[in-house]
Amino acid sequence: MTAPTATEPALREHLAAWLNGGRRRSRTILVRAQPTWTGDPVLQLGEINVRVVEGVSGLAALDAMRSAATDEFVAVLTTLTEAELGTAVVLDAEQQKVTDLDEWNSVPALFGVRDAAARPVRDLGSWVPRLLSALGRDRGYTPAPGGVLSADHVVRSILVALLGLDRLESLESSTALAPLDDPGVRARLADLDADARAGLMKAVAHHVDPHLAMALRAASAPGRVSAIAVGLLVEELWAAGAVAPDPAVAAGRVRAEQYIGTAPSVLAAQRYGASAKLITQRWLADGDQHAREVLEQAEALCSDIGWPEGAAASDFLPAGLRARVSAFAAAIEAAAAEPGERASMAVDAALAAIEAHGARSTFARSHETARMAARLVRWLGEGSEPATGLNAAILAYAGNDSWAERALGDIWDGDTDRDLARAYRALAHSVQAVRRRQDAAAAAVLTGALAADDAVLPVESLLSQLVVPLSARDRVLLIVLDGMSAASAVELAAELPAQGWTELVRESTLRRGAALAALPTVTEYSRTSLFAGELLAGNQQIEKLRFASAVGGKVFHKDDLRAEAGHALAPAVSDAIADSGRKIIGIVLNTIDDALASADVDSLRWTVHTVAYLEAILAAARDTGRIVVFTSDHGHIVERGSELRRVERSSARWRDASTGSAAKDEVLVTGPRVLAPGGSAVLAVSDGVRYASKRAGYHGGASLAELTIPIVVVKPRGADNPTGWVEAPPQEPTWWNEPARQSADTPSTTRKATKRKAPKAPAGSTLFDFDPESAATSAPQRAGIAERLVASPTYKARRGIAGRHPVDDAIATTIISTLVAGGGRAHRDTLAIRVGVPAATMSGLLAALRRLLNVDGYPIIDIDADGVTVVLDSALMQEQFELKAGP
Repeated sequence: MTAPTATEPALREHLAAWLNGGRRRSRTILVRAQPTWTGDPVLQLGEINVRVVEGVSGLAALDAMRSAATDEFVAVLTTLTEAELGTAVVLDAEQQKVTDLDEWNSVPALFGVRDAAARPVRDLGSWVPRLLSALGRDRGYTPAPGGVLSADHVVRSILVALLGLDRLESLESSTALAPLDDPGVRARLADLDADARAGLMKAVAHHVDPHLAMALRAASAPGRVSAIAVGLLVEELWAAGAVAPDPAVAAGRVRAEQYIGTAPSVLAAQRYGASAKLITQRWLADGDQHAREVLEQAEALCSDIGWPEGAAASDFLPAGLRARVSAFAAAIEAAAAEPGERASMAVDAALAAIEAHGARSTFARSHETARMAARLVRWLGEGSEPATGLNAAILAYAGNDSWAERALGDIWDGDTDRDLARAYRALAHSVQAVRRRQDAAAAAVLTGALAADDAVLPVESLLSQLVVPLSARDRVLLIVLDGMSAASAVELAAELPAQGWTELVRESTLRRGAALAALPTVTEYSRTSLFAGELLAGNQQIEKLRFASAVGGKVFHKDDLRAEAGHALAPAVSDAIADSGRKIIGIVLNTIDDALASADVDSLRWTVHTVAYLEAILAAARDTGRIVVFTSDHGHIVERGSELRRVERSSARWRDASTGSAAKDEVLVTGPRVLAPGGSAVLAVSDGVRYASKRAGYHGGASLAELTIPIVVVKPRGADNPTGWVEAPPQEPTWWNEPARQSADTPSTTRKATKRKAPKAPAGSTLFDFDPESAATSAPQRAGIAERLVASPTYKARRGIAGRHPVDDAIATTIISTLVAGGGRAHRDTLAIRVGVPAATMSGLLAALRRLLNVDGYPIIDIDADGVTVVLDSALMQEQFELKAGP
């Protein structure tokens, strides 16, 4: 133990006892203390003067003793032993040894107290003064409140100094244990002698908190065991309370006593465990690598005490997370083999278990892919038949199945976890099989004939039917992302609101539009037809000429966009976008099409930042108030294990009709929309077929991913809507956001949500699709709950005082009906789709509805902790609004 620092009161008392003793034999006393003195060099005790000397060496002490005046006594402060001081010094000193201070005499002064330490303080043990002196040398201690020194204050002060905390209040924090894993703190604990360590733990347990004493004991254990890891072990062992739930836990508790002491308090163990868990969670949130080390060590401790099954069942340790990941993978494999409602629910429940695990942040890198896998399982579970008719197939793909294609790209890249990788492979192949059946069904009705209706615009009509009408009032920027598929558009469109853009859709459909590419689906046919406004094969020069002729517009290609140093965008392009006299501007961006040559397309994310020039183009368009139309000339498929059928001088995905008849996975197309030589061509339908060397992706064929041209129309936020267009509600299909839930009887029909035409439901069945008539028959009790709500006197009274803009009854009915159909839960975007309003508007509607329904502050309708799920307490609603069961 380090020698104390002598305070003047303590030294005076020690010297007085020496001077007043009847057996004093020397004029010099050696005192064990730090050889530093800041007080008066000579202390007067009655009529005796004592010179205080710093005995840093034997020679210094001897010199001071011999040079002292004849009427002075000498007190030598030294940390040296008698042997180190030397015989000449020791033989001339009192008792011929180094004497010990009554170190308690220095304690009160450390806390700004004048009176001597009271008995309760001294009863802590003789280890206290020296430890106080050693720990408080640098910073000092918090003064005792009211000038009265208590044992509680002393022990708390020692613990604060030992842990390196800032103030006494820090001990009340749930994270006070965190410093116990600090090497400096561990070193200070290791320096304590056995008596001091035992006394400290006993004092902390009695005067501070037993769980802190338990943690100190764990930190003092031999080896490099983390005190926080021990706390996590304790958390698992004592989670069930005082009585162990099984013999394995009971045995584990006994073996854990080597770290925390015998017969630990259950309450202390639980507090210790909870604190360790919270500390680890915070470290995980901060990305502190030590968190992973602690988790791994806690898991190892479970094995060390013969309880590995505890780690595997843990809701916090990595083994528990791994077990949940394995269960999720097994559920995915089962769903891939036999999709359906039960399989979807099992996958969603398994994913929810991962998301509820305390160490879920260690799964963060894999989480988004897992969510995509769960979405694909729901999509498979719908079991919908391929759409009838080409236009229906295009619309179903654009509005529903392209979202599955988007998710497929994520899981195709997979995961490093072997169980997940195997499950994702099975799921990807199942999704592929369904998509191939859809492609085959669409190709069976594909011809080269002109379109019979305008449900899906042919690419050659995009200018006349979309761009020109939009330009009647507004200036328009047409951005053609060469090769952008509907799945790529899904990803890109999600980025636009953050860039200051608001999506628009036709008021009649409330859905994004789609177009049909020219055949074969390659740039020279489809893009030229787009810019020419008629079916035409060509190149960039023809596109420039025919675009100017068709709409008076100017189009910029790749080389036109390249700028000199210092410019984000070529000045000619910026000037054209800003030109108020130029109603329509066209720009071609080739980033996506170029990536198909060599990049791993599934690993790419198509955003405003990853498409070359797009960010600068959008900034220029937003500044000048242009409406922007995003579209493409054709889509693409991704290389996912295709077979080469070599045909000389053929494109990757189509061949001349003269090279042979069409196979089962091909289609022969003939007619005016087929721009290949001779007006006919054989197109590959399956994504497993190609005619040229392997690339990252292909186009030219007749899969829905290649035929479908996405259309996304946006305006600068806050700008007026063009005639016939409204701000878009969310466009994702319901299965994208809604976890699978047990089918329930669904509510009765609801009135229109808005005065405008009711929105068309997304392609494909969803959890919330319901047949009003069958619902009324099968669930008479719940069928009219939404209607009964808005008809109730309480609701009408509250609506009457709701202000100038109360929630429309039809909207309230739709929201409540949808929530009831979903078992009391629905994603807010699902509600926005049902109501037919933008997501931003939905937030205000929900706030208004909460004010209307939440009587006396009781949360009938609320937002879940995830921030996106709306929750309805149907039973409370029926009670508060006195709703009687239907007939």
